[in-house]
Amino acid sequence: MVKVKFCGIRRTEDIEAVNRLKPDLAGFVFAKSKRQISKDQAAALKELLDPGIKTVAVLVNMPVEEAAALANTGIADLLQLHGDEDAAYIAKLKTLTGAKIIKAIRLRSGGLPVQGNGAEERVYTANAGLLAEAAQADYYLFDTFLPDTYGGTGKTFSLSLLNNLLIDKPFFLAGGLDADNVAEIIRQVQKDTTLLPFFYGVDVSGGIETDGVKDPIKMKAFMKAIRGKEKT
Repeated sequence: MVKVKFCGIRRTEDIEAVNRLKPDLAGFVFAKSKRQISKDQAAALKELLDPGIKTVAVLVNMPVEEAAALANTGIADLLQLHGDEDAAYIAKLKTLTGAKIIKAIRLRSGGLPVQGNGAEERVYTANAGLLAEAAQADYYLFDTFLPDTYGGTGKTFSLSLLNNLLIDKPFFLAGGLDADNVAEIIRQVQKDTTLLPFFYGVDVSGGIETDGVKDPIKMKAFMKAIRGKEKT
């Protein structure tokens, strides 16, 4: 079964909806963002969360000791690195905590940031390099690249960007997912025999919001699109 991560959980009302709908993971954003919350807020929200739902700390270039502490103090079950964290950072983090690590890889496309003659080859080389830096993580998370932002783009990417990448561990898909497109995107990945063995889950944030706030109706529709049945 495809795992579902609701990201950007920041209010008591969000937790209530998560507990009803039961996605597999709930993400707390600690990076600078409109969805950012503090460690104390995250701890309080986790106290209200169904214990069967794992928490994910979403981080951007946080000092490695602080990142480890979020897991070691029980606030986060998993750590998602969404910044410029390299192989050395991941290696150090793994010496400080036993928490599983998700490394976000913001896939470059043919028009951005490389273009001109040989652009396709350079795009592949750039994406393969990002994958190599993330090799020590436990999961990949593929997201859309846009300049000057580390995530939350609300933009999908072409699944063709995954072609020929040496994906060797479970991965999440993120970027522009919503109730209207997620089922078809899942279908496309599942029919690809090279991707299917490693396809683990989907990650959504903006696609379950209205005016920047988590919308229980959209959250329910997203779960229904994937699980194929109503949740109450």
